[in-house]
Amino acid sequence: MGSADSNKEILEALREVLVDRLKVEAEAVTPQANLFDDLGLDSIDLMSAVMAIEERFEIEVSDAELENVTTVGEAVEILGAKVAASA
Repeated sequence: MGSADSNKEILEALREVLVDRLKVEAEAVTPQANLFDDLGLDSIDLMSAVMAIEERFEIEVSDAELENVTTVGEAVEILGAKVAASA
C-alpha cells in the first residue's frame, strides 16, 4: 500500500492535471468522485491524465491496471502503490 503522504501528493497532482488539462472543477476532484459520471472524463482523458502523473513521478502504469478504475480514489491507490514501489 502507498503511504498516506504519497497518496495525498498524487491526489493533488491528479487534481492539478484534471483542472489544467481537462477543465474539471478542482473541488469536484475528491477520492469518491467517479471519473466518468461525476467528472465527465472518457478513457482518453484518463490515459492523458495518468500519463502526466507517470511523467511527474517517474512511474509506469499499464492499461490493464487502469481497466477497472472508476473513481479518483482508485486511480490514486494504483498510482500511489507504483510510487511507493519505485521509492
